[in-house]
Amino acid sequence: MLGLGVYDCLARDMSDPETGEIYPALSCCNNQEMAARCTVMGAKKVIWAIKASQSFNSDVAFLLREGFNSGRIRLLLDGDMDNDALIKKLPKYKTLTEFEKEKIKMAYVNTTLLIDELTKLEHESVGGKVRIHERSGMRKDRYSSLAYNFYVATQLETKLERRYSANVNSKDMFIIRAPKYTGKAVSNSIGKKANETSSAPSWTTY
Repeated sequence: MLGLGVYDCLARDMSDPETGEIYPALSCCNNQEMAARCTVMGAKKVIWAIKASQSFNSDVAFLLREGFNSGRIRLLLDGDMDNDALIKKLPKYKTLTEFEKEKIKMAYVNTTLLIDELTKLEHESVGGKVRIHERSGMRKDRYSSLAYNFYVATQLETKLERRYSANVNSKDMFIIRAPKYTGKAVSNSIGKKANETSSAPSWTTY
């Protein structure tokens, strides 16, 4: 599998043959079996492994559609790519190097190519599942990248929400008001009434 070969390369230290720069190994953060393939101690666990199946791909496709329908996914606009528009959006754009400017513009170029790819995809439903496929001679690499990354984003979002909920202290959720001492209370001496007007009556609740 090509993906596994790419992962194994990333899971070990690599050096740039031209500059000699060392790129440290990266490990998997969501799959113990994949993480075990990285033998470099201390490697950052930042790679999210996805082993797709027909059912998984169908769920991801539905999730992506919901992301667009709900407005959670918003794409860059092709019209914002010209220099004047970028200067308005990015005040420091004019001070960037040509390489940095082109890097920003490439995000818009790839978004345009993504939209073109999405509009040309085909699908078929089988047994309640949907299969997304490209037309003959076309590709769906950008679709897969967006769909899988959106899936990972939702998984991380759910994980963070659970962590936040677990850390919320109950005293931050409820406000308990001090009782008003206007009624009758029973003192520690059983059957004896406490002073009803006292600001600090001595009584015990059973």
